[in-house]
This record gives sequence, C-alpha cells and structure tokens, in this order.
Amino acid sequence: MKLNLPMLALGVALVAMPADAQNFSSGSTGADGPLNVATADLTLDVPASGIFNYTTINIAANRTLKFRRNAANTPVYLLASGDVTITGTIDVSGGAGNNVVGGLGGPGGFDGGSPGSAGVPPGSGYGPGAGGSGNGNINADGAASGAFGTVGANGLSTAKGSVYGNALLVPMVGGSGGGGTVGLPGVGGGGGGGAILIASTTRISHTGRIAAGGGANGGSAWNAGSGGGIRLVAPIMTGNGSIEANSFSGAGYGRIRIDAIDRTQMNFSFNSPSVTSVGSLMLVFPNPLPKLDIIEAAGTTIPEGSGPVQIQLPFGSSPNRVIKVQARDFNAQVPITVVLTPDHGAPSSYTAKIDNTGANNPAVVSVNVTMPVNEQTTVNVYSK
Repeated sequence: MKLNLPMLALGVALVAMPADAQNFSSGSTGADGPLNVATADLTLDVPASGIFNYTTINIAANRTLKFRRNAANTPVYLLASGDVTITGTIDVSGGAGNNVVGGLGGPGGFDGGSPGSAGVPPGSGYGPGAGGSGNGNINADGAASGAFGTVGANGLSTAKGSVYGNALLVPMVGGSGGGGTVGLPGVGGGGGGGAILIASTTRISHTGRIAAGGGANGGSAWNAGSGGGIRLVAPIMTGNGSIEANSFSGAGYGRIRIDAIDRTQMNFSFNSPSVTSVGSLMLVFPNPLPKLDIIEAAGTTIPEGSGPVQIQLPFGSSPNRVIKVQARDFNAQVPITVVLTPDHGAPSSYTAKIDNTGANNPAVVSVNVTMPVNEQTTVNVYSK
C-alpha cells in the first residue's frame, strides 16, 4: 500500500475576518530568510507542510520560480513578513499527458488519467472534477477534460467532471486531471493546475506573471487538465501583472481570489475572469481547519493526515471492502463522497454522511465499497 496526496475538505465554515484588518499578519515566521530569484530560474522542493516562511520575496524580470511537489502533494504557501515583489514568473501549472502516463498535476493539483493500450482501457483523471476516459477523437465520444471553477466545454457529456471548491479558495485546492484516451497506445490526460497562496504582512507588488494552467491535451482529444487555484492576500496590492488559471482546448478554468484592503493601485489582468473574485478576507488559514481523513482502507489502519491511499488487491481477494473516513472540526453534518479511481477503467463513487456535530469530534463513518482486483486503485474522499 502506498500513501500519497492530500485529503480535501472542500466545504468549510469560515471564521470571521479580524475587526482591524490593518493588523493582518501573513503568519510567516521568517525562518527561511529572504527569497531572491534574480540571477537564474529556481525550482524549490515544497516542504512537507507546504509552507515557506520568508522575510521578503523578490522574483526578478525574466526569471521563473517553480516547485517540486512534496509527498502529500500539498498546495504551495508562500508567506512573507515583508514585501513580495513579482516582476518575473511564478508557475505551478500542470503537465501534459503522453503515451506512457497521465500528466502530473501542479503542486496541490491532480494527475491526468493513464493512456489505454492493447487490451487495456484508459483511466479517468484524478481529483473531484476529474474528466472521464474516452476515445482519442475530438468529438462527443472523446475523453473529457478536467473541471474546477467551470466545466470543460468538450468531450463526452457524461464523462465531464463537476465544479467544486468555492470562490474564496478557502481551503486551497488545485485543478483536476483529464481522462486518458484509447489507442495503441493512447494519450494520458493533462494534469490539473496546482494551487498557490501568496501572502504578505505588508504588500504584494505584481507586475509579472502568476500561472496555474492545466496540462495540455493529447493533440487529438479534449483531455486537458483544468486550471488550478491562485490566491493573493496582503493589506496593499499593486501592479498590472497577469494571473492565469487557464486551460487548453476547452478544459475547465481554475479559481483566482484576491484579498486586500488597499487596491487603489491594483490593475491585474485575469485570463479567467468568470472564476475570479476580489475582496478583503484577511485570513490565510482558518483555525481550526476542517479535515477529512481516510483512517482505514481494506483492513489497514492509516495514520491521520496521511491522505488518500493507493491499494492493489491480489488475485483471489474479495472485492468487498470497507473504507473508514474521519471528519474533524466541521461542526456540521458532513456529506462525503468516496471515489475509487483505478489506473485503468472507470472510477466508482460512494456517498455517505458524517455527523461531526457537538461532542462528535472527530467522527467516523464506515463506507462499504467494491474494489477492483489486481488493479492499482487510488482512494480519495471529498466533501463538496
């Protein structure tokens, strides 16, 4: 059994904004010192928490900052106690699929589905808005693209993913992957755009480019990944930079959120305006942050916080299994969907509800599922 990727609690109760937002703090400890991307492009390893604690951040013109995903594939949180200046590019976009594998999601985003091959069906994409698999033609039977803030325009209608998340991008989440196509071999789906939050205690000056695009399609299909999530938070926001949570070939757009008190000098360009919102929610992390965890799968206990699991049942195993899901700090009746996504073939979904009210914190529910045998299967749980 392999553990990977994060749980998603997509529907949360937000805490109130502080009465005096001018006292806003990004939460950065400054432990990572200044980040200055000035002489060469830079790719950073995302820490286990996903959180970078800088004093100041400077991305110079003609320079690009990218990231390598951590084991849990968390979003990226760039926190600064001082100014953030972006003249160059910050990129958390998803990757394109190919004839061997689906495209990788950007950090915090979800992978594309596997390509089909001789006698092996393609796989659907991953994520709460995953696109279903299909043929490699650009028509109604084609593999579908990923969804996030919007649903993709093309592909088989029954295979299209659903809209998820919320306009505030609290909690942060990335885009979903497109489905793989049939072929000898077919083409893997594009990965979903990643998720990045940039917060400054003082100001963000952005005249460059921030990108969380979905991974490209396979050239003859509609199976691109959806755009990802981008959120900026600072008391003062200035500049005319671009912010992109776009997609390829009709895939779903991601989500963009800007929170600031003083926006008088802000003139950003958004290539996905329909899923962009601007406000003054001066909050980086809800406290407490509601969480969903798979704590047992097919008889194996899983530590809280491990994320979804990958399971491959051996030949001769019973496909009838139990998935135990825990909800913490929702203070509500939590509707959940457990999704089993095999590397090849169609996914299956199971719904349930967890009573996480009052003293029932944390609360657990057991979900009976039917798992594929001899096929690596990823188990996720979502609350929309």
